[in-house]
Amino acid sequence: MPKVPRALQEGSHVRIVATAGRVDPARLDLGLRTLTARGYRVTLGEHVFHQWGYLAGQDQDRAQDLMDAILDDRVDAIFLARGGWGSMRTFPYLDRIDWNRVPPKILLGYSDITALHLYFQGRCDWVTFHGPIAEMEWSTKNGDDALHLLTGGCGLIGDTPLEPMNPWTPDHLENTPWTGGNLSLVAESLGTPYAVQPRGKILYLEEVNEPIYRIDRMMTHLWLSGALLEVKGVVFGEATQCDPPKDMAEYTAAHVVRDICERTRIPLWWGLPAGHGPRKVTVPMGVNLSIRDHQVWLDQPAVTVNG
Repeated sequence: MPKVPRALQEGSHVRIVATAGRVDPARLDLGLRTLTARGYRVTLGEHVFHQWGYLAGQDQDRAQDLMDAILDDRVDAIFLARGGWGSMRTFPYLDRIDWNRVPPKILLGYSDITALHLYFQGRCDWVTFHGPIAEMEWSTKNGDDALHLLTGGCGLIGDTPLEPMNPWTPDHLENTPWTGGNLSLVAESLGTPYAVQPRGKILYLEEVNEPIYRIDRMMTHLWLSGALLEVKGVVFGEATQCDPPKDMAEYTAAHVVRDICERTRIPLWWGLPAGHGPRKVTVPMGVNLSIRDHQVWLDQPAVTVNG
C-alpha cells in the first residue's frame, strides 16, 4: 500500500525549497504572501536564493534543504519553489537517508519536480502531488484545487473530459494508480536506479517547448525500453508550445504519441490540463484514480485527514 501523508490544516507549516532552477525572488514572494493569507505558516529553505550557474545553489545544498524539510517534525508539507532542471542531481545526497524509516509528507510541484515524484514513489512508495509550484499566486483556481486535495478533498480532477485517442481506449477505468509527469524527466529516468515504474499503472505525461521530433524520440525511447509494457494506459495532459514545423502542420505531438501507443495497443487519453499551461490541475501520484466517461476522479482522499 502507498504511504499517504497527513493532510494540511489551518496553520500548517509549509516549507518552500528549491531543488532545481534559480528562484525568482519577486514571484516567490507572491507565493509566500498568498499562501500566508490563506492561513498557513510558510518558511523558506536556507539555500532557496542561492545561485550556481542556472541552478538554485550547489547540489548538496539543494538536497540538504529538502532533507531538512522532510526530517523536521515541525514541517507539515514541502512545496517546491520552481522547476527548470536540477532535482535529479540531488539524488546521490538523498540516498544517504533510509527514507523507508521516515513518515511521508506532502510534496508538491511539477515540471523538473517529476524527478522527485519518481524518486519518492520508487524509493519508499510515497504518495506525492503533481501540481503548482510555490512561485505563483495562490488565491487562484489553481491554488484552490491544490489545497482542496491537500486538505483532504476528493472528487473530479480537472475541468473538461479527456479525449480518447484510439479505438481501444475505454470510457471507464476504475481504481488505477498513476505515475509520471514531465515526459523529458520520465524518459531521462530510464536506465537509472530511479527509473519510472509504470507497470499496472496509468502513465501521465506532459511536455513544454519541445520540437515534435524530440517528443517522438522520447516516446520511442519509452516504447523500445519496455517501459510501456503492461501499462494500463497513457494520459497525455498537454504539449505546451510544442508546435509542428510550418510545412508539417498536421504532424502534431498528439499524432506522434498516438502512433507509439497504437504500435503497442495502449489506451491513450489526451487533454488533462496539468502541465505548463495556465490551468494547472493537481494530480495525486501513487494513489488510485478512476476514469469515468473520460473524466478523472479521486474517490478517496489522497492524504490522511485524521491521525
